[in-house]
Amino acid sequence: MAYKNPNKNKDKFPWMGQRFIGKIKQRKCFETKKEALLWESEQLPQPEEQKTRMVSLLDWATEYLKFAEQNFTRKTFEEKRMVFCQLFSCPGIRPKELAERLTALQAQKALQRQFASRSGNAANKDRKNLSAAWSWGVKFLHLPGDNPFAKVEKFASERVERYVPTLDDFWKVFNVIENDQDRLMLYCYLQTGARRDELFRLTWSDVDFFRKRIRLSWRKNKVGEWRSQWLSVKDDLLEWLMRHQKKGGNPNEPVFISHWNLVYKYRLHWLKRVCSKAKVKPFGFHGIRHLFASILASENVPLVEIQYMLRHTSLSTTQRYIHRLKKENREVLAALPGLKDFEIKSTSKVQHQTLGR
Repeated sequence: MAYKNPNKNKDKFPWMGQRFIGKIKQRKCFETKKEALLWESEQLPQPEEQKTRMVSLLDWATEYLKFAEQNFTRKTFEEKRMVFCQLFSCPGIRPKELAERLTALQAQKALQRQFASRSGNAANKDRKNLSAAWSWGVKFLHLPGDNPFAKVEKFASERVERYVPTLDDFWKVFNVIENDQDRLMLYCYLQTGARRDELFRLTWSDVDFFRKRIRLSWRKNKVGEWRSQWLSVKDDLLEWLMRHQKKGGNPNEPVFISHWNLVYKYRLHWLKRVCSKAKVKPFGFHGIRHLFASILASENVPLVEIQYMLRHTSLSTTQRYIHRLKKENREVLAALPGLKDFEIKSTSKVQHQTLGR
């Protein structure tokens, strides 16, 4: 509000205007009260903090996906992109609305829709991705610290245990494969416990014949950083790799190349077809990774060693990879009483009563 100028220049500028920009106070001298009031009523520029808060849901999604594209694998980025597509397709969610106006109830309804149309697992996965995206927005876009997606309770989900093939089924599949390179690739999975794309990415420079080891590279962590680790392997695998290299292979070329001289990407249908040909229950490359861990555990290999071989950062993750290779434990069942024990006990009691008479 304009007021009388108390300073020395009050004769020349008798009026003082005052206004605030954020927490900053501004003052200016004027000849008339009208000029001071007009200056105070001018459209004030937004403080920097307020400017950063004027972020729409679409702005938030766009900026976060730029970050995700640079820092995560293509598969993870596409997953996060689809999560936002699903969110913006929900009634009541308007992409151009300010992100800070999004409520926990709106987040609940959007995720509930995914639960109803897809599954509890899908809804929980979306909840996790959106909550992580919001936390990123809090840090870099000054979104409200009250995360609406984190407030949503987890949905009921069905945990389907991953099918892990038996070693017999693995060898049945191995025996029906005719192509030598495919047999070698499958054997590599069994001997290294590699992830699917780790072997697809393997080049001849990653094979150290002298030290009897191979180097696997992966990009599986929060920031999408590439990591690599050397693993010792058995002599028979190295001999097979050496024979395969003699057919042609430069240091920077992939070890396993398709018929069209392209690097493999998925091959899920190939393994499914081979399992069908071998007449065994279909399993995937990751199932072989679980089998690898289970075999080591059954041979009493320490858990920390299995963790190292699987290249896990958490020991609890390694524990989930270990499955019982036996379907039943007959020694434990033998300790439980059965019907025969009841019949023998009843017969002995009757005989004892007869003799007593």
